[in-house]
Amino acid sequence: MLENQIKNRGLIRLGGIAGIFAGIFLPGVILQIGVTNWFPEEALQSGTMTAWLNNISEQHILALSGITLSIFAIICFMFFALSLYRLLPKERWLTTAGFASHLAGIPLALAAFVFAFGFTWALVDLRAVSIGEDTKHLSSLAAFGMRGFLVGDDLATSLIGLGNGLFALSALQSKALPKWLCWWGVIAAILVWLVLLRYLIPAMAFASLGYPLVILWFVLTGIYLLRMSRN
Repeated sequence: MLENQIKNRGLIRLGGIAGIFAGIFLPGVILQIGVTNWFPEEALQSGTMTAWLNNISEQHILALSGITLSIFAIICFMFFALSLYRLLPKERWLTTAGFASHLAGIPLALAAFVFAFGFTWALVDLRAVSIGEDTKHLSSLAAFGMRGFLVGDDLATSLIGLGNGLFALSALQSKALPKWLCWWGVIAAILVWLVLLRYLIPAMAFASLGYPLVILWFVLTGIYLLRMSRN
């Protein structure tokens, strides 16, 4: 188990709470994908950004709410990562590498979603006053901006997933977390890297299962840490 558990009880509790609240990323994604179809990947691939823009203009409150939930969740990622870094053994390079991966991925994810919030809001306002050719130009602008968002999102997710996987390996070696939870983090990390191949090999889209697995790893690890802090 983690060393100095009594001394670090407050830190363990912080990590637990942050991990659990990181789960609000999932309802954010449900709003973005399942309710409003805001997440732009499918629209960009099919070339229907005009329809996407019209749809988002009608549901912009829900879309922006989903993005906001993701932003708050990403902030929780950082507190969770900081807690695990402080708690896991430092003599293992895996701990430092995992934290470094989070330090690269979490700010990138935050920047991508903050950009997406402002960009989507601006598009909705411009769509309300655009007509004719202006709408076509606006759709081109939407495609350009949201492609940039997707690149940032893919890279950030890969780095965050890698950070979780490295933390999980460090915890596996030090027996700081249950084995099943450690392997969960490792498998999720592998999947979010494999899914990048979907642009070249469409069949690799199955690895998108890694996205919810990464978020659930935050939540389940958070629950475990919170229970540990009460012992």
